Amino acid sequence: MNTAFTERDRAILQSYDSIVEGLADYLGDASEIVLHSLEDYQHSVIKIANGHHTGRELGAPITNLALQMLNEIKRSNSKQAISYFTKSKNNRLMKSSTIAIRGESGKIIGLLCINMNLDDSFSGFMKTFLPQPDLEAREQQEHFASSVEDMILETIERTIETVDSSPDISYANRNKHIIGLLQDRGVFNMRDAVTIVANALKITKHTVYLHLRNHTSKSEKKEAR
Repeated sequence: MNTAFTERDRAILQSYDSIVEGLADYLGDASEIVLHSLEDYQHSVIKIANGHHTGRELGAPITNLALQMLNEIKRSNSKQAISYFTKSKNNRLMKSSTIAIRGESGKIIGLLCINMNLDDSFSGFMKTFLPQPDLEAREQQEHFASSVEDMILETIERTIETVDSSPDISYANRNKHIIGLLQDRGVFNMRDAVTIVANALKITKHTVYLHLRNHTSKSEKKEAR
């Protein structure tokens, strides 16, 4: 049975497109990521990454196991996902997970399925999780702080270290560069960030806003070129 969808349901499913791409990018080529819409079981696959593992493309029908997992989730009062082992069409062992996606009324409108090919070489699989020279490197560490203020203060501290270690930045321009980097790193999207930054740098909030305006103006001019 297909499910009657609202426009809101379709928008919720469409929002999972980026999750499919993000999971495929994170897990690498060994994992197939599939987004099923239950609006049409005959053509349920509306997004797929690394479909070469099962030979599926957009518009492929829902599988028997996906239907079985869907029924198990519906019968359960607590399960929102089920993991299991299966075999692909070419008889490769796969670990799979089926995750329910619910619409505006709480009904299940889609399934996010992850199929990891366990027959790939272990070295090839692990290579995905090791630093690669062609992947973007992040200069600063990720901060797993216990509060927003702690996160902002840790980011300020690391940013100050970066600026102070650069021989090309004069002391007179120090705060300007610090505030520019903090803006690029999204710190000023957080509430009270201007006050926290001003206190940490021992400057006024007016000075912080001045550097922010100048940095934004320079960034806009670069984008306009």
